[in-house]
Amino acid sequence: MKLFDIFKKKKEKESTFPENELERYLMEGASDLDARKYFYQKLLWNQLVVLTPSFLDQEEGLQDVEEHTNVKLVSYDDGVIPVFTSLNRIFDQDIIKEKVSYISLEGKDLFGMTKGSTFVLNPYSAYSKELVPEEIEQLLNGTIYNQIDADEAERKHMEDFNASYDLACEKQKDLILLGDYRTKKLNSTDRLKLEESVHYFEQCLALIDDHWPSMVLMAKSLQRLERHEEALALLEKAFVIDIENHSIPMEAALEAIHVQDLEKALYYSRESMKRKPDDFALMGNHAMNLLLAERDEEALVLIEEALVLEPKDEVNENIKSLITEVMVGTRKRPTMEESVNG
Repeated sequence: MKLFDIFKKKKEKESTFPENELERYLMEGASDLDARKYFYQKLLWNQLVVLTPSFLDQEEGLQDVEEHTNVKLVSYDDGVIPVFTSLNRIFDQDIIKEKVSYISLEGKDLFGMTKGSTFVLNPYSAYSKELVPEEIEQLLNGTIYNQIDADEAERKHMEDFNASYDLACEKQKDLILLGDYRTKKLNSTDRLKLEESVHYFEQCLALIDDHWPSMVLMAKSLQRLERHEEALALLEKAFVIDIENHSIPMEAALEAIHVQDLEKALYYSRESMKRKPDDFALMGNHAMNLLLAERDEEALVLIEEALVLEPKDEVNENIKSLITEVMVGTRKRPTMEESVNG
């Protein structure tokens, strides 16, 4: 291991960044895969600069030091060790103004003798980088390049996903209404846009098969296209992935009514209330499903509880009137089809 330039003073002149290949690849590596790999190669074999306490008992100049020599390095209060790609990087932004003591050694030697440490490269520069122990270990054993390829593949994967997701959302913009079941007539252009949104959401799910927001939004497009069985199937998948969102079972209950499955409608409207207790709108939805199932007493009790929470809600007032009229025989019990068409 070579050490040199001990007890040198502050740089005498200004320099520009980058001033060596390591710094150039550090700068370019943020956006270029090959540069990132070259950066790690240079980091391993180039000379790096680390600060030492000023009382280091060594003479200035190039020296040979025994392999197991202990060298104390300056670190921050949190234990992170600053390391620099050149002498001038120590003095970037004039944060350090006084005389410093430092040593310079190859990256493989520095990292080999400080295993388990975290470094920050060029902490005072516009181009700085944290080096964590796992990353350093991968650098030393050569697996860092496989990790770079894996990270790049994941980045490309997410880039493709985000592009498809954005297109899907754009295609269905203003054509779906979450939580609003009023139907609006679609023209041929609208239908084409919704079909395209379904296509892009399918691409999303091919990339991330458990992405429940894609499932829910795709289901909303399918709902408007009157492909209700497909919409319900997607919502049921989303329901078991996200176990907290109350809107998913609420939407599933609606689709179950569309496909004439009252048992599922009751199950999902009840589950929506479990996920968001004391929500008067969800209570009204479930009360309506109870009425369809001829469970009138339960429906009446529930809708009255909902009206206690929000006495002036017109929808629930209408549901209560419907329930009481059916119970006294002045109105025919609605069918599932009638409840959907409102």
